[in-house]
Amino acid sequence: MPQGVCDAGRVSHHGGTTGEGALRTTLGVIADAVVRQTPFRRVVVSAYEVPLALAEGCSRVRAYAARGLAEEDEALLRRFVEDGGTVTSARFAQRYRLGSSYYIHGKNGLSHIAPLVKSRRRFIVPGGWHQDDLLLTPIEENGRILGVIAVDDPRDGARPSPATLRALGELADMAAGLLCRVEPSKESEDLAFDQSLFRVLAEHCMAGFLVTEGERLSYANERVTDLLGYSREELLAMKPWWQLIHPDERPAVLRQDGEIQRTGVRARGVRKDSSTVWLLVRSYPLEYQQRSAHLIDLFDISEQVHTERLLREKAMHDPLTGLLNRHYFDETIFTELKRSQRYKRSFTLLLTDLRGFKRVNDQLGHSRGDEVLHSIARLVRQTLRESDWVVRYGGDEFLIVLPETAGPVDALAQRLRTAVELWNRENLPEIPLAMDLGWATWDPSRPCTIRELIEAADAQMYADKRGGRP
Repeated sequence: MPQGVCDAGRVSHHGGTTGEGALRTTLGVIADAVVRQTPFRRVVVSAYEVPLALAEGCSRVRAYAARGLAEEDEALLRRFVEDGGTVTSARFAQRYRLGSSYYIHGKNGLSHIAPLVKSRRRFIVPGGWHQDDLLLTPIEENGRILGVIAVDDPRDGARPSPATLRALGELADMAAGLLCRVEPSKESEDLAFDQSLFRVLAEHCMAGFLVTEGERLSYANERVTDLLGYSREELLAMKPWWQLIHPDERPAVLRQDGEIQRTGVRARGVRKDSSTVWLLVRSYPLEYQQRSAHLIDLFDISEQVHTERLLREKAMHDPLTGLLNRHYFDETIFTELKRSQRYKRSFTLLLTDLRGFKRVNDQLGHSRGDEVLHSIARLVRQTLRESDWVVRYGGDEFLIVLPETAGPVDALAQRLRTAVELWNRENLPEIPLAMDLGWATWDPSRPCTIRELIEAADAQMYADKRGGRP
């Protein structure tokens, strides 16, 4: 965090002038919004006693709010503010300008604007964020700097992206308007101010905001209408409001009385057209119009969920054949074993390989060999039930898991052999191919280990191979 920018994990102030409560509320809400909407884990929002000129000038910190500091860092910065908390315009030199913010790389920073409290985290992203880096976004009004949003410790360890800079700029613009409105506030007007403050923030926030009171909604911002397709009037008339949460996710999100029981949970939101959108759901208690209520923010994480699903699929599947890979089998087969043990049900492992496949690689090349493997894998998958697993076990070996199946599986084995034979005749007649198979069944009356089961199937497959089936 930069010297002269206050950070204490709470709001603090000098003096006792009217409107200080509203000012502290404003800075705290802005700090929370920065944490939610940007990658940064340490955030400071401060207001100056006297507006600072960009060209030259100094001021003192009037009030501040911060998030993310350790206790000892908090104490250090609190002392700094109590000792005067002087800030200068040196940090806003043109050479540091990056969009509407000022990015001071630690290696190039001047001593008088170096961080007062360094990040404790070591950043390892090449060309990324440095431990001593500063990112300052001034809160400006008519060329005067009313305060600053200071951030560091990005979660991803990267330098600020254009999207992050835009988000910080929007929040600084919002803060400027709010700070200007704080000045004439009086103690008796704080409640009305807080309600107005909330609405302004909610309408400009990238998250969807709801205020719930029991089963009904008291407030919904425009972002919620965009996310879920309902008009604001339809949302406010909805009862109970949790119709917006998919039934499968409601137990994780709600208590029986409809109150949020956990924050930061993933749930599918139900749109007006019955489609769904993945949301991060978080809840905070608040007083709304002098009544107890909950603020719920909804972040659209559909793209993140989709990316994670793709990564899981990639980790589970063999890239050549599209079948499940051996890693997936090793991780999952024990779940199938436990299920079979619990319910005393059998399952069968079927192990296969492709006799003659080596000749394809030797005579036609590995590229053609890959095409053959892909085609045979698809053929095997089409021959089986939806509930059966097909795993590329290695090379031209496939391992098939047949849940709820007690051997023998001669009929299935013959279907697979016939399917491969027909494919071979139509697509690769110059090189004879055949499928060798072996299987073993886990029997609850004669339990064995997975390793023993695979070894038994493997032994039978090689016996089949030695038998030289056509």
